[in-house]
Amino acid sequence: MRKVNMKQFIYFFLFFLLLTLGLFYIQGNMGTRSIKESLIQSSKNQLDYTGRMLNGVIEEANMYAVQYTADNDVKNYQRQVKELDMYSAQMKKLSIFNRLRDQLLSSQAVDDIGIYWRKEEEFIATSKGDFYVPSFSTVNKRGWEYVDNSLFFFSIYPYIRQPKNASEIEYIVGVSLKNAYLLNLLDNAVNANESKAFYLVNGTTVMSYGEMNEEIVEKIKADANSDSEKIAEFNYKTKDGDYFVLSKYIVAIDTYLITYTRTNAFLNPLHRMQQVFSISIIIILLIGISILITYYRNFYQNVYLLDKKFYQVEQGDYTTRIKENPNNDFYRLFKSFNHMVAQIHALFATLKIETDLRRKAELKQLQAQINPHFLYNSLFFIMSMAKVSPESVIKMSKHLAEYYRYLTKKESQDTTIASELELANHYLSIMSLVKNLDYEIILPHEVGNHRMMPLIIQPIVENAIQHGIEERQGAYRVIIDIKEVESGLLLAIANDGKGLTDNEIQELISRIEQETPPQGERGIGLWNINHRLKNIYGKQSKLQFSKNEWGGLTVMFFIDFTLDKEGDTHAFTNSG
Repeated sequence: MRKVNMKQFIYFFLFFLLLTLGLFYIQGNMGTRSIKESLIQSSKNQLDYTGRMLNGVIEEANMYAVQYTADNDVKNYQRQVKELDMYSAQMKKLSIFNRLRDQLLSSQAVDDIGIYWRKEEEFIATSKGDFYVPSFSTVNKRGWEYVDNSLFFFSIYPYIRQPKNASEIEYIVGVSLKNAYLLNLLDNAVNANESKAFYLVNGTTVMSYGEMNEEIVEKIKADANSDSEKIAEFNYKTKDGDYFVLSKYIVAIDTYLITYTRTNAFLNPLHRMQQVFSISIIIILLIGISILITYYRNFYQNVYLLDKKFYQVEQGDYTTRIKENPNNDFYRLFKSFNHMVAQIHALFATLKIETDLRRKAELKQLQAQINPHFLYNSLFFIMSMAKVSPESVIKMSKHLAEYYRYLTKKESQDTTIASELELANHYLSIMSLVKNLDYEIILPHEVGNHRMMPLIIQPIVENAIQHGIEERQGAYRVIIDIKEVESGLLLAIANDGKGLTDNEIQELISRIEQETPPQGERGIGLWNINHRLKNIYGKQSKLQFSKNEWGGLTVMFFIDFTLDKEGDTHAFTNSG
């Protein structure tokens, strides 16, 4: 906790509040889901129990129908009444009627039992009247049918084999169920006042107590499926609220047993508790955020501003100031910061002036180090060639004038690579007039405008002439080669003059790598160049020495900057 800053604390606080809200939301959803699942499971159990009771009633009706279809008295009735007198025939019919009526006394679910002999068009039934006769007369197969708002099971004789056509049917036994009993079963399918149940017969007809929700009825008519093994579950949203609907298909009577429950009534108390807790958490969140905002404005924002300004100063922007005037202790701190930066700015301005003066003095010193013998020799050449070759005199004078104009006018601390190579070209042109010398300067055109320190290349070229070519008989070649590398340029000055052994190269490197310039005049120029390169471009830019294929010496150094590629490679040369 000691290492936690303000920003991390704000994130932690917000994370903690959001985590609390998230956990409560998950807990609420789990509680809601658990209650709903428990409610649905309880409703499924009751619906399944009601379905089993209904199947029991159906089996009872089936049994009664089959029983009287196979009864001998019923089978032989028409043959016997033909052989008996009128009184005996009437008593036979009364006997069958009493048996049917007695059967109903032992059943709570069966409403009516009837027998219809199709050929004789005779009807015996426990009900009053013959209004069922038309329905019986049209039956041609065994099974359940919905007739005149009642469920009937019809059994036909012969019952062992299915008649091929209606003319083979001798009689029909029909058993109807009590609508009141079926509706009473619906009470077993619901578990609360918010639940209701109904039958959907043949997918179209509704049997129920009272009015049903028409939206639910229409939706279930479209969605109900004939799967007797499972209780189907549906979730509907209506203008009255959210409902879950359960449906069980009773195959025997082609009827759906439906229950639907309004979930809002069960979940409203839980929702109200969630709302109270959510409001409390939101109030705490708002209070916490207001405290954090106040603390952020009075502390963290000022610390961040101060850190930002310090970074600007670190990057070299000494003109930056803090203009905010907070009404707290940071006002004095900001005032002290502005005063400190102003003092640093003034100090660096003074230091810059002193540095520029020192660098100009160093440049003047470098210019003064140019070998005066070079001028003397050039003037003697002009005098000696004045009468013999005026053209050579003109060339010498031109290059000598350009050479010394560059040296005497150069006051800035940097120049372009092309300008430095022009100076080397003038020097080599002068030397090629004095002695047998071939030179070549290879420069990629696109890097000619890059900036570099002045008087780096020319002293190395002069050193190659004086200590290389002039000290070896027959030496005459100098090449300045500029190559692009990954992050800058590699410059190489090679000659075919007197070379150095490996030991001599190591001694030379040791001498120019010293912290102080070497004693005497020998080597001081290379020491100066080497230290200037390392100070400006880094240690990777120090002078490097190696033997070349001519037996002479190659001096290389690296300038680190990004190239702006334009143009092609071109060269200065004294050929022609």
